Amino acid sequence: SSQTSSPLYNASATMSAIAFNSTETEGEELVLFGQSFTIASATGTTDLVLLKEAERVSLDTTNPSATVTIGGSEYTLTLVSASDTAATIKVTDSTGASASKEVNEAASKKIQGVEIAVVNADETNLQLSATVIAGADKLTFTPGTTVTKGSDATPVDGTFVYLTGGTGACTEIAVAVFRPDSSDDAIVEGGSFVDPVFGSFKIDFAGMSSPLDNTNRDKIS
Repeated sequence: SSQTSSPLYNASATMSAIAFNSTETEGEELVLFGQSFTIASATGTTDLVLLKEAERVSLDTTNPSATVTIGGSEYTLTLVSASDTAATIKVTDSTGASASKEVNEAASKKIQGVEIAVVNADETNLQLSATVIAGADKLTFTPGTTVTKGSDATPVDGTFVYLTGGTGACTEIAVAVFRPDSSDDAIVEGGSFVDPVFGSFKIDFAGMSSPLDNTNRDKIS
C-alpha cells in the first residue's frame, strides 16, 4: 500500500558504478529482467532514460526500407537521410498514410503513431545508414518519483524510483511497486499482477494451499 513502508516488492538491479549520462554509454544496450534496453541520449544528471526494444532494423542506401509489425499492424520504415548524429525516418502505415521526422542518435520520437528510436546513424561517401528500433517504449527513471512511459511522460502509477549513485555513478536501479490506487489494491485468488515497468515477470495467486471450500477446513462460529 506504500512506496516506502510496505511496497508489494522492490525490483532491483545492482552493478559496478556506471556513468549512464556519459557520451560513451549513449546507445549502448542494457539488459534488465530479461528485457533489452538502449540507453537514450536524453539521460541527464537526474533522469535515466531507457528505450525498451520492440523490433530492430538496419537501413542503408542499398536497402532503405523495412517492414515491421507493431501491435498487430504493419508499418514500413524508410531511411530518408542521415548524418553522423541523426537520421530522418519515414513511417508508412497499412493505409498508406505516412510521416517523417529527424531523430537524433540514442533518442526517440513518435512518428505516425509509432515510437521510433535511432541507435546510431552514419554518412560515409554518400552511403547512408541507420540502426532503428521500431515500437520502442521510452521509460524515464527519476529518483524519488514515479516511472514515466512514452514521449508524453505518462506516469506508471504505483511505482517509485531509486537510483543509488545517481546517473553519474549508478550502482543500483530499483523500482518499488505498490498499489496504484484504492480500487486496485489486491491480487485475488486465480488472478495475477504483471510488473508494470519491465513486464517480464508477474506474481500469480494460483490458489489457496487449502481451498476455501475444502471440507477439512475448521469452521469458526
